[in-house]
This record gives sequence, structure tokens and C-alpha cells, in this order.
Amino acid sequence: MEQKHVLSNGVRVLLEEIPHVRSASVGFWVDTGSKNETPEINGISHFIEHMLFKGTRTRSALDIARTLEDKGGALNAFTDKEQTCYYARVLDTEVALAIDLLADMVMHPALDPGELKRERQVVLEEIKMYEDTPDELVQDLFNLVFFKDHPLGMPIAGTRTTMRGVSRQDVLDYLDRFYTPDRIVVAIAGRFDTSAVLDQLERTIGRLERPATRLIEVAPIPQSAIKVKYKDIEQAHVCLGTEGVAISHPDRYVVTVLDAILGGGMSSRLFQEVREKRGMAYSISSYEVMYENAGVFGIYAGCSPKNLEEVVRLSLEELDKAKGGDITEEELQRTKDQLKGGMLLSLETPRNRMSRMARNELSFGRLITPEEILTEVERVTVADLTRVARLVFDSKTLTATVVGPTRKLKLAGLAA
Repeated sequence: MEQKHVLSNGVRVLLEEIPHVRSASVGFWVDTGSKNETPEINGISHFIEHMLFKGTRTRSALDIARTLEDKGGALNAFTDKEQTCYYARVLDTEVALAIDLLADMVMHPALDPGELKRERQVVLEEIKMYEDTPDELVQDLFNLVFFKDHPLGMPIAGTRTTMRGVSRQDVLDYLDRFYTPDRIVVAIAGRFDTSAVLDQLERTIGRLERPATRLIEVAPIPQSAIKVKYKDIEQAHVCLGTEGVAISHPDRYVVTVLDAILGGGMSSRLFQEVREKRGMAYSISSYEVMYENAGVFGIYAGCSPKNLEEVVRLSLEELDKAKGGDITEEELQRTKDQLKGGMLLSLETPRNRMSRMARNELSFGRLITPEEILTEVERVTVADLTRVARLVFDSKTLTATVVGPTRKLKLAGLAA
């Protein structure tokens, strides 16, 4: 059973004991990401994620790397637009060690100037890697165009210019402002002793003292445009997107079902129409991204440049069909079963259960049970899908970005 506790300093703790497994996943989540950056320090959230692995007051970078690996465990992290997570997967006998290490990294990073300089070069190489990965680059280009001057439009890794300018003092200031107890959630799922875990967390991360930061966030205004970036490669990579819904929107489950129908797998409409029937793309899918106060419904495809406009046309045609109300009851039920099965299968692993608890807490401030999700998915009707398709697939916010060996793309009412 899932439990929620609050430490004396305000850090939230989410626990789910799973007695039949021999492992546990421990996550330290921070409610901050690239959305909280300014253009001058774009990429600093991701840079800090890197730096926390480069040593603490008592551990070297090599110590951090070996601490869990020597016990058969794994340590990793990621940064996205709104959250940063440091997590470990360990045997049940090493949960205390994982907590000690993660708390040490978050509370006592050394931020050695030499390591800062070296890791800056590592991040610059990572940025170059993304620039050489067209399916990643086209997504960053889409966000930049769609969200324009809003922080959601900035790349998570930053740019070469901004990363060269981030200083140690910038890092310290950012940690003081955003790595605060009110923004930290610890989530643990697997086999462990609840009482021992809570006692250890109170003695470690529970002693972090930083004042809370109150932010006034402005919702982005989605743009409608086309942007083409010429790149001498074999395929054209395209992103099409419209304004979706925010994470707390009452239609979020309808959008999830709609996404699965259109491009959620091999049986989806886009995959069948574009790849299976016509052989025009190897990779094509839809996706929905829900932020705190914004959302995107998108389609991604990689195809031959000569097929680009036809792939785009067919994709938009599928959106129009959904708006026209051609989704059947049978198709809806198949998709519900697919989503429910996928969710239940995902709960087989402690890491997924840990992540689900943390994301629910950060997005909704409460634990959402699998039963609640299954109930909400089951409530979705064909009429809901048609209504939401007409709301979301609005040409007024249609944006397209292309990376590949082409210099133009034409859409009805738009051209580049």
C-alpha cells in the first residue's frame, strides 16, 4: 500500500512496500527543470544533474560511481522541462546505502571548479550529439518554434553559448533557489523497512534547510508556424503539433486514449496508414506531452524527402477523420484494453511504481491509484474523443518543423 509522509523540514516521502521482490528503487525528485531557467542560464538544471555525480564533501566522483555498482546496483538521473530526478536501483539489503548516497549528492555537492570545467566540456559534447541526432533535433526545434519566447521552448541541455557562460556562482544560486525542501520528493518502491527508511531520511535529507521559493508562472501562448532546418542526411524528420492540454485538465484521459488510437503502436491509425499500407516511413507515431500549464499533441515521422509532404498530408488527414467522428466503439474498446494492459504491466517493476508515485505527487499533490486511472480510462466515450479531437486538432496552433535534406514544406495556409 502506498504511503505519504512529510519530514520535519517539509520534504515529502512516498513509500510502497512490495514484500515479494528482492530489490528497491529509490528516487530523489526535485520540482525544477529547464522551465525555471532564464535564457542566460539555459541548461543549468541539466548541468547541475551532471555535477552532482562529480563528488561531494566526502565522496569523489569515482566513489559515487562505485558505491552502488560494487553492490550490484545502478545509479542514474535525468532532467526534463519541469523535474529533475536522481534514482537508484538496489538489492533490498542496500536501501540504506542508496539513501545515504543520494542524500549526500543532493545536499553536499562539492562543485569543484576543475570538475565544473571538465563537465562543461562533457555537456557541450552532449549538445553536439543532439545536434547530430535529427529525431532529437527536430523535437527541440519544434519546442523552440511552438513555445517561442517561453522557457518551455528552450532546450533542456542548453546551448553551446549558454553552457559556456554558466558559472559556479550561478550553480550555487540555482541550488539555493530551487533545491529546497518544499520542492523535493523522495519516492521508494520495493522491499524495505518503512520505519528504518523514515528514520534515515529524517536524519539526512530531513536536515536540509533552505527557504521556499514562490514562483509566478505565465502560461505560454502557442504559435503556428513552419520551420525547416536543412541537414545533409538521408531522411527528412518532421514534427507536427497542436496545442494539447495541461496535466490537470479534466480531458487528460481522453487525450491519452486519442493518442493511443492515432499513433500509439503498430496497430494505430498512423502506423497502419503511412507505414503498413504505403511503406512511406519506417518510424511514425503520435505523442502527448502535458505540462503544468500547457500541453502539446504531436506527430513525429522519419521518411524519404520525396515522401515528406505526402506523409504530412496523410497525418493531417487522420486528425481530420478523428475530428469528423469516425472512431468506432470497437476501436475505442480495443484501445482501452491496450492502455489498461500496458499500465498494469508497467506496475510489475519497482522503478515504474516509484516514478508513478513521485510524478503524481508533483503534478497533483496526491497519490493516484491504478484503480482510479482504470476507472477514468473506462469512462472515455466516442463522443468524448470527437469533442476533444475538435478542441485539440486546431489549425490555429498547428506547427511543423523539419530537419533533413529539404528547404521547404507547404501546408494549407502555411508555408516555409
